[in-house]
Amino acid sequence: MEKTGGLREAQRQLTRERLIDAAVALFGRRGFRAVTIEQIAAEAGANRATFYLHFRNKEDVANAIGDRLVPNIQATFAALDAIPDPSLEEVRAWLAQGMAEQTDERRNLLAVATEANVADPDLADDYLRFINLFIDAMPNYLGRFPAEDLPAARTRMLMQLVQFERLSYVMVVQRASAPLEPLLDELAQSWWRLLRGT
Repeated sequence: MEKTGGLREAQRQLTRERLIDAAVALFGRRGFRAVTIEQIAAEAGANRATFYLHFRNKEDVANAIGDRLVPNIQATFAALDAIPDPSLEEVRAWLAQGMAEQTDERRNLLAVATEANVADPDLADDYLRFINLFIDAMPNYLGRFPAEDLPAARTRMLMQLVQFERLSYVMVVQRASAPLEPLLDELAQSWWRLLRGT
């Protein structure tokens, strides 16, 4: 009996992943706003009822897409947080590596998640939830502040992350023609000052 339950759960998870994959493909081709739930279900080889067994709406699918990005991005910020007292050069190298490690899949997921967030104001709180997950991946940074200063430290980090996320989107996803090196220089200075508390 237990084997059947495990098989059923595996099938349910597989169907959910197919729906997410279908949404990523369709959002990438047509844009978040233009895609319907029926199209997502059909692309996944399912029907509308199956879609609603897994998601309440397109926003839920957008969050599932964002969830796919979380572990990799958390690891990126944890790597910076693991450097005991990062030099300006180390911070710049970390930023450059983060920009260079954008695979086509990550680029597509970032494009889809960003477009969904822009298209639907209801996703604003979800965007901030994701940003806070990345902040939580930096316990060494957060641990330097007494409890009363922690909200301000988190706010400064949130602002820095939003800036970095937007620059990543423009340079990596949209492939802006502006030279990246001067941007990385200034961004590194900004991150370095933040990490030093100055």
